[in-house]
Amino acid sequence: MELAYEYWLACIRHVPARKKIMLRSEYTDASQIYYIEETRLHFTEYLDAGEAEAVISSRRSWDVRKNYEKLCEKNIQIVPYFQEEYPERLRVTADPPYALFVKGRLPDCRKPAAAVVGARRCSAYGEAQTGAFAARLAEAGVELISGMALGVDGAGQRAALNAGGMTYAVLGCGVDVCYPREHIGLYMDIQKQGGILSEYPPG
Repeated sequence: MELAYEYWLACIRHVPARKKIMLRSEYTDASQIYYIEETRLHFTEYLDAGEAEAVISSRRSWDVRKNYEKLCEKNIQIVPYFQEEYPERLRVTADPPYALFVKGRLPDCRKPAAAVVGARRCSAYGEAQTGAFAARLAEAGVELISGMALGVDGAGQRAALNAGGMTYAVLGCGVDVCYPREHIGLYMDIQKQGGILSEYPPG
């Protein structure tokens, strides 16, 4: 049930991730923040009045159990910042997201990874070269990370899958949204040989 409260905290709007991390670090678990007194939130020095009110108002409108059950029904995992599985290379960046949402699995931190990104309207030559590089990397055990976009991104990820490799799509929307829609097949296949990741909540 603890992840249900982490999901609530991750979805609060108008509170930056770094402040959520600061707030969560003060408590044993996220459920304590959910039940904290309103006056104590308002006296939290690093939260401004609007941010404190955002936390308070979200508690009034958020059904913790029901919303988490909906998340699970969609086969979406939440990996909060304080969970051991949270990628260490992301944790040490300047502004890490409070949580990751995942369909499939997370990259294996023990394996090398490479980003393959490029033009959405690439040439036929560019697409062919992307596929060749991606396939060789995948065959060598390198995990490919991209954005599942049209053009170079999708070509690289499809080539990695065809070579039997692992690939991960980092989306600029919720993991339950296939964007672009033309890549629905790729979206489904990546979940079998890798994962769909986002810092944005579903929807």
